[in-house]
Amino acid sequence: MSNLQQGADNKTEKAGLDDFQLENVDTHVPGLALHQDSENEKQSPWTASMFRLYAVLVVSYLCSALNGYDGSLMGSINAMTAYQDFFGMTSAGSSTGLTFAIYNIGSVPASFIAGPVNDRFGRRWGMFTGSSIIIIGTCIMAPSVNRAMFLVGRFLLGFGVNFCGISAPCYATEMAHPQWRGPLTSLYNTCWWLGSILASWVAYGCANIDGPMAFRIPLWCQLISSVIVVLFVWFIPESPRWLIARDRTADAHAVLTKYHGEGNPSHPIVLLELAEMSAEAEASHNDLKWWDYRPLFRTRSARVRSRCAMLMAVFGQLSGNSLSSYYLPVMMETSGITNEKTKLLLNGIFPVISWIASVVGSLFTDRVGRRPMLIYTGICFSICFAIIMATTKYGVELKNKSLTNTSIVFVYIFGTIFSFGWTPLQAMYITETLRTDMRAKGNGLAQFLSQVAQVVIQYGSGPAFQNISYYYYLVFVFWDLVEVASIYFFFVETNDRTLEELEEVFQSEHPVKKSLEKRSAQTVAATIGRYAEKTLDV
Repeated sequence: MSNLQQGADNKTEKAGLDDFQLENVDTHVPGLALHQDSENEKQSPWTASMFRLYAVLVVSYLCSALNGYDGSLMGSINAMTAYQDFFGMTSAGSSTGLTFAIYNIGSVPASFIAGPVNDRFGRRWGMFTGSSIIIIGTCIMAPSVNRAMFLVGRFLLGFGVNFCGISAPCYATEMAHPQWRGPLTSLYNTCWWLGSILASWVAYGCANIDGPMAFRIPLWCQLISSVIVVLFVWFIPESPRWLIARDRTADAHAVLTKYHGEGNPSHPIVLLELAEMSAEAEASHNDLKWWDYRPLFRTRSARVRSRCAMLMAVFGQLSGNSLSSYYLPVMMETSGITNEKTKLLLNGIFPVISWIASVVGSLFTDRVGRRPMLIYTGICFSICFAIIMATTKYGVELKNKSLTNTSIVFVYIFGTIFSFGWTPLQAMYITETLRTDMRAKGNGLAQFLSQVAQVVIQYGSGPAFQNISYYYYLVFVFWDLVEVASIYFFFVETNDRTLEELEEVFQSEHPVKKSLEKRSAQTVAATIGRYAEKTLDV
């Protein structure tokens, strides 16, 4: 008998599974033992092994900060007179929309290249490649002498950031300890705001500099996160799931032992994870074919999974959050705030509040559930935009300072609510709904749709603010309600279920309804009983 099978037997006996009525269920199935282990043996998050894991995950989190830096950076320098004068730009309009959108246009080809690269060469190569391209793009954009050169740099920047944005969430999900996968995975996207904080305050500090250096210094600082990733990505382990998919079980065992098993190669968690990953790898061999996107749509359950992931990718960009990232200074102008220093100060405070809210939200993802967080916060988005439009309209028309201030307050409230409810789930929900054989390519397709949505809203918002001003907010009052309805009818709840249980949910006739049912011991046993373990000797 192998170590894996013996470990599973020991865990099964300890869990007392007689109560599960498993007459026809193979109790050697790793998923069932892992489920019992997580229920009966909680591991402390404060051990040396866990802190090593946190340090490893920080490298992937920095890839999220790369994206957040640009989100706040362009909104900040777009408010600078030095930037506008040098490139002949305005704070709104088609030229500004194109400057913002070219970043997302550059992201589109990366959506179809990053997935196959990750599957063939590993998650670390994906993060390294993306960060290297960001460095090249920054070195073109920061010293640019004309708008064409600036746009080329932003195109490359978008390509590299999206490369990282596909690789890093997969890595974070696959490296996270199973007991803490929810918060550790959701924390990835909260680091978007760390990059945003750095960008906004660097821009604020440079606002008093005369000449082009006022915006060039913030552009050069875009190198910080990408250089750190390039230097340290080779000091972190490769994803154990990818290693097993490449038949490198011994290497995966060593990684899990060091970061999940407290240095004990026979730790039950290590043995059970190896068994579970091996069973998944057997079903996901097509994931290694760079051209094969069929697992995303081959079966009905796969199509339901893909639908959840793709809708989340699109909704995560069209809810109005892109306005508060890229167009926050313009929103302030629309509300009557024209002082450059004041706009940059408010632009710097916004990401700090949003980051705090997103970290708090990440701690509630398991307690509240995915669907409730998305639905209730989505309703709040619509209310916020209705108030923003009304207070902006009457504040400007009546020259009422109190109403103008109220509109800015609700811009902040919207950003706080979005950061609490949606930021932790944007990457997490997509990776949870996608099975192992779908994850890299599915995340790439989701990123493609996300970038298309960003291109639409960023390019369209410039002319919209210029032509219809505050009436543009009405679009989001109604659109956010459409999102809420779609989430209610189509989004499957993924909270508090193992991967095996989620497969049963997605295969059911009514996946949404099934996901809301309370779990029973018989359901857990029957679900996992369908998985056949391939016994491994390690």
